[in-house]
Amino acid sequence: MITLENISTGEVYTGDELEFFIDDDTLIGEVFLDGDLVFQSLDVLDDEQLEHALKIEFKLIEEQEDIYSEFNY
Repeated sequence: MITLENISTGEVYTGDELEFFIDDDTLIGEVFLDGDLVFQSLDVLDDEQLEHALKIEFKLIEEQEDIYSEFNY
């Protein structure tokens, strides 16, 4: 589970898969959470720059699934 919280607005997004896309022609970077656009950044050359820009605007929380939670001990 991934939770993104916009630092400025407090808006929260949750999902399972985070995808980064950069258009080589326009240098616009986009971040999608479960297929929904949640962030855009201009003048981005690679995924590292896009991820850095995302972390300036959002708090990113990635929770690991507990594989043992479905077992009863």
